[in-house]
Amino acid sequence: MAPDTPSRTALLTLDAPVGSAASGRRLVGGTSVLERQVDAALALGCRSIWLFTSQQDELAIAAQRLAEKGGARFRLIQRGRQLLGGLRQDDQLLVLAEGLLIADPSGFDLLSDGPVVLRLPAEQGEPAGFERLDRDYCWAGAMVIPGRVLEGLDALGEDIAPASALLRAARIARIREVALPEPWLAQDRWSLHSVKPPQLAKSPDTGEQDIAAMRERAERLRHWLVDRPNIVFAGGVASILLTFSAGVSLYSDHPAYALALIALASILARAWFSLRQLSNPLVYSVPAPTWSSALKLLPLEALGVIGLGLGLASETSWQSSIYIAVVAWASWLIASREPGRSGRIFQDRWPFWLGCAVAGTAEQWIAGPAALTALALGVIVLNMRNRAAITHV
Repeated sequence: MAPDTPSRTALLTLDAPVGSAASGRRLVGGTSVLERQVDAALALGCRSIWLFTSQQDELAIAAQRLAEKGGARFRLIQRGRQLLGGLRQDDQLLVLAEGLLIADPSGFDLLSDGPVVLRLPAEQGEPAGFERLDRDYCWAGAMVIPGRVLEGLDALGEDIAPASALLRAARIARIREVALPEPWLAQDRWSLHSVKPPQLAKSPDTGEQDIAAMRERAERLRHWLVDRPNIVFAGGVASILLTFSAGVSLYSDHPAYALALIALASILARAWFSLRQLSNPLVYSVPAPTWSSALKLLPLEALGVIGLGLGLASETSWQSSIYIAVVAWASWLIASREPGRSGRIFQDRWPFWLGCAVAGTAEQWIAGPAALTALALGVIVLNMRNRAAITHV
């Protein structure tokens, strides 16, 4: 970074008593709120992260490692006056209140356009634990201030917490104030106390409401499991054992059993990868590659293609069985990359392996893959027509 380029620094706090609802030690999805704030700071372009805390305990060390992993410098602050002289006047300081969880990346947009103090109505903010600004408003727990505001700390008492002192200095400097969208508190998208994922927005369509409700229950189950690593580990081990059993079934010439085992192993393996990603604190700053899950499940997919080919060989020649199995799998894979709900149907392919196993048990090896391949080709053609229509408009 050039010497005259303004930089952005984050100030986080770890000072609340252990067990406090608004503490940075609060676990959300198996990860502390402090670590999730480090992730948010990195996503917002902070190249330095300051942590105000009275002691350097295990969580502070974990936050330091996470910040350095994301390429940021880390500094421990134990007295408010240590902030003086830390920034140039045109630098920016992102300040997050202790315990604030930004559970939706759309919240970053409010903090990306220069100096700002986020606020919310006092009748909503005070019951939710947010600091009072005046008679009408509470601080929403996040602000971006220019480095020149730090000079105002020299006139404030030593016993004032840095975040509160900076908030007062920001108001004296008349930093613009922006209202936080009112529904965000009720939806747990912006909270000092939440320990659960944000609620999904409900669509007026009944079918969409059912889907949203199912997804919300699935998220609750995932967050329940992520705090129980023994269960998650057992699921990962079970997926490996099922994969080995599927290989034995293929060797024993029982492709239908093998495909059923592959379907079960796929469910457990995908759940295991998903739970590991959920507990990873670097979510917004280091997004996971789109193809990572597909590549990790590639050995299972390869076993599924082999099993399907073995089953088809009982009804047709080896050359035809290999061709049908590969074309069927390739069409499912291509369909899974299509946008919208139609593409998402093909992203979890364990129902297809299970469907092929059922068809094979009924000695209909060709019928099952043919029907699923026709469905995949229909999805591909339909999306191609939609893209063509959009292009011509």
